[in-house]
Amino acid sequence: KMEASDQPVQILPVDVYGDSPTTTTFDVARGIVEASNAGVDIINLSLGGTGDSKFLHNVIKQSNDAGVLFLAAAGNEPVATPTYPAAYPEIMAVTSVDRRGNIASYANYGNFVDVTAPGSMVIPYNSSAFYVTGTSASSAYLSGVAAGMTSQTGSTPQQVGTAIRTVRAVK
Repeated sequence: KMEASDQPVQILPVDVYGDSPTTTTFDVARGIVEASNAGVDIINLSLGGTGDSKFLHNVIKQSNDAGVLFLAAAGNEPVATPTYPAAYPEIMAVTSVDRRGNIASYANYGNFVDVTAPGSMVIPYNSSAFYVTGTSASSAYLSGVAAGMTSQTGSTPQQVGTAIRTVRAVK
């Protein structure tokens, strides 16, 4: 077991969209490599689509094998169809739940989904408050929980991921 860190959690934003409302699997893969090369050990992927990419999956496998914990949004189209990259086995697929703990009406579900997290929240930013909803918010929330747990407990991201999968498993 590693010692708990007195270092604060840091966030490294990696823009894989630029000025576009869409991105490519190549740009997502490039972002993962950039984050991994910078020493990031938890990566949140609040994005997704229906396309399966061997190239992107291989990049994710390499980072996962190096100890990176991945969390990704399951999708906001209330279907059981796998969404990528969340459906890759190396990734913790996160869906949204409502205040009662039920999968949210807008959230994807299905065998590929691993865990649940709150799907609606108010985020303070620059003296304003923003209401966000969706599995991207759920994935980001749980990524923050994982980072905090890793920092406070001294556990590896992979160990924290196992604990989260146990506590937040889809019911």
